[in-house]
Amino acid sequence: MPEQDRIRTQDDDAISPVRRRILLATAGLAAAPFLSSFMAVPAFAHHGWPGFHTDRLIYIAGKVSSDGTWGNPHSLFDITLDGNLPARTPKLAIPEQLQNPEDSRRVNAALSYKGPHKALQIIIAPPAWSGRWGLGRALKIGERFQAVGYINRTDDGLFRPVVFWFGDDAVPVNQVLGNTLPVRAPIPD
Repeated sequence: MPEQDRIRTQDDDAISPVRRRILLATAGLAAAPFLSSFMAVPAFAHHGWPGFHTDRLIYIAGKVSSDGTWGNPHSLFDITLDGNLPARTPKLAIPEQLQNPEDSRRVNAALSYKGPHKALQIIIAPPAWSGRWGLGRALKIGERFQAVGYINRTDDGLFRPVVFWFGDDAVPVNQVLGNTLPVRAPIPD
């Protein structure tokens, strides 16, 4: 083997190219858990609630206005908002995951959206989770959609529900892991 293809070690022993590849592969495998923890940070941040105004729950209602994207890591679609929303969340069934009075009172007391948009983009849990919670299919254009959740901090046209209701029967679908709201904001007067 030509001298330029060999690497010298501390002991000045030459390492063959084959052994070098094995050592580099081993080092790469050893570093993988460390590096993957950095790669997981954006996913964690993406899935968290801190990007949303969790200090106040908002009620919205309207009709699905796009086919959207149904899949992982989240499903996205648009709704056109009703022109005349009630002042607060109307009487709707609360999913069993949010039956705790500390949560259901906050959902029922959410004030209606008063923002500048006539339409909002909605981000919900992926199909596997939404399916467990009561939505086993993509929503259809024109289908009724009501929700209580939060407006995004940097994009006020993006809404993330903690619970939503779909169809004319207002079928409830939980959107939070666990059995409590991500933040128990003050109940509006």
